[in-house]
Amino acid sequence: MTDRKKYFDHINANQSPILQFTDRFDQLLKAVKSNSIEDLLFYAGYLESSDTDSVKARGTLIRLQCQGLEAEDLFEAYRESWGIPIFHENLLTVSDFKNGFLWKFRDHTSSWGEDQEAREWFYTNIEARFVRNYEFWSDDRGSEEMMFGKYGMYKEILSALIQEAEFGPLISPVFTKEELQSFIDQHDEDDLGIQKEALRDIIEQNINW
Repeated sequence: MTDRKKYFDHINANQSPILQFTDRFDQLLKAVKSNSIEDLLFYAGYLESSDTDSVKARGTLIRLQCQGLEAEDLFEAYRESWGIPIFHENLLTVSDFKNGFLWKFRDHTSSWGEDQEAREWFYTNIEARFVRNYEFWSDDRGSEEMMFGKYGMYKEILSALIQEAEFGPLISPVFTKEELQSFIDQHDEDDLGIQKEALRDIIEQNINW
């Protein structure tokens, strides 16, 4: 367990090449949402012009997936350098990506190893901002089945989870300090089934708090 914690700490410290577009992040989100291949290939070309192998490789992944190729070998070779851990039991694979960006996140119950680590990564990593399809899987009834699904923009998905009394998403930096404070102020312990102190413990993990 300690070794895996060190592993996640190491991989999560790696910066995603997507951070190169911080100043035009909204435009990138729009291009991904609209499947604008022309725009996505522009971003791919920009990354491929980098002198850094991992950044260049991410541009190539975008370009290849825009051409309809999965590019699994390329993804597996560089995913960790992009800050995308290799979770046990294939909780996140190249098939969850579309046009070079994470499109689907498959959440799981604790029946799967490292479900919590994958979930925390989903809440906090910039790679997850492009997700449009969320699925929650369980095998409590003897076979794997999707128990809950939500399609929408990333923040909409997290907000829907919070409405389902899953408060972990409150650690996500997509929520501003003002939004977090408002959530605490409006918190009703009886309605939400969680004490305000426990809720604050979660919110205090948010870098915006």
